[in-house]
Amino acid sequence: MNGAAAVAEALRAAGVARLYGVPGGGSSLDLVEAAKARGIPFILARQETAAIIMAATEAELSHRPGAVLVTRGPGVGNAANGMAQASLDRAPVLLLADGFTGAERAFANHQYFDHAAMLRPVTKAAAQAVEAGGAPGAIAATLLETALAAPRGPVLLELSGAVARAPAAALPLAAVAPP
Repeated sequence: MNGAAAVAEALRAAGVARLYGVPGGGSSLDLVEAAKARGIPFILARQETAAIIMAATEAELSHRPGAVLVTRGPGVGNAANGMAQASLDRAPVLLLADGFTGAERAFANHQYFDHAAMLRPVTKAAAQAVEAGGAPGAIAATLLETALAAPRGPVLLELSGAVARAPAAALPLAAVAPP
């Protein structure tokens, strides 16, 4: 199992019905494929805020978390209004953004800014899974639980392409019980 599959397994375990978004590079396509393999279809949106509003609406109607993926930098910036709406409406949404590894940060300056700092006023929690060797599925599961805990609200996970493609541990059985 790779990191994208572990995150998709956490989405499935939490009852996420669809993955919305505007994919970019990095982890996006790996997440789309891993979600599809677990019966979670991907819905392409025209714009990031629209994707979050769709996921938030579905979360409100289904009483299960919504999930959105976006590219780093401008994708996260365009998602800010949707995250604000989800925060104000107390909608449990997980925003999955492409993240930079430390090695990428050593030479990349295009599309880089602190995603968590920008979204801090409108998210309950944020985490990064950008270096191999972590537990992206467990991090995603914890963030989904946080999104659902009172008061409900949106959360952010930055997932690098390297982690999405690297081997990762499966979720513990307790984490994959149906919602």
